[in-house]
Amino acid sequence: MIEHRFAKLAAAATFCLLVIGGTVNPTGSSLACPEPTLVCNGQLFPPMTGGVLYEHGHRLAAMTVGFLQIILTVLLLRRRRDLRLLAWTTLAMVLIQGGLGAVTVAYKLPWFVSTGHLMLGMSYFATLIYVGFRTRRDGPVTELRRHDRVIADLGNARTWIGVACGFVVIQLLLGALVRHLGAAMACLGIPACTRNGDWWPEAMVQQLHMVHRGFGILVALVTVVAAVAVWRKSRSFVSLRVLMALAVLTVLAQVGLGIFTVLTLRSVPVAVGHFAGAAGLWGLWASAWFVSARRRPAVAIGSELVAV
Repeated sequence: MIEHRFAKLAAAATFCLLVIGGTVNPTGSSLACPEPTLVCNGQLFPPMTGGVLYEHGHRLAAMTVGFLQIILTVLLLRRRRDLRLLAWTTLAMVLIQGGLGAVTVAYKLPWFVSTGHLMLGMSYFATLIYVGFRTRRDGPVTELRRHDRVIADLGNARTWIGVACGFVVIQLLLGALVRHLGAAMACLGIPACTRNGDWWPEAMVQQLHMVHRGFGILVALVTVVAAVAVWRKSRSFVSLRVLMALAVLTVLAQVGLGIFTVLTLRSVPVAVGHFAGAAGLWGLWASAWFVSARRRPAVAIGSELVAV
């Protein structure tokens, strides 16, 4: 179905947009374009050099996602009566996201606006994943019943997926605060905060950095425990098992990238990889939550599909 393909395309484009946005702060390019509009230095397509490459590249990618969202909204409104609320919600989210981006530049990077901008971007990404699951083509009734039996076999293991999602959200928020309050390089020691072995210095930014580190280890432990619990209860649920394996690999890579971010003094490729891993881990756990939900078959009413 075309709306399903567009939902997947918009979700993939949004993930790319998040990663591109993740290059702006580490490269110091956040204010490379002074205008809080679609143009940069008075041009829609300025010379893409220096910080402009990252900042305006992020804007151009955002315009692309916005265009895809408009198409997706139209498709959902025309073809899926049951998803009209989602159609308007995702459109509103992308418009608010653009507005927050403009306010961030206009007011010279207020931390609370920048943090809200990042968290809304992650929420929009997860919502698009949900739209993708809601618009997929349903198989025969026997397949839906088998799916429900598999879900029933999960039992309380699905609760672990929800727990993991919650922990990742908190870590995303902590990471956003670390980034936008200038705490990324507040601690240069490993594993202690300072190189002389101080674990909890008095400076607030250093404490925030250490909270982010500690909670990152907690997220890794929760991810592994949750993945094992779900894996054991999903022997016939191949797609969910794949998500669990990827989640464990991603969170382990995240821990390593977090360490190397400090050791390399926030090397841009490492910092961007760390950010991409966070977005990827969030997408994996969100997908696991949606894929493990009960499915409602959709029936055709005229030219529309409506869930029953």
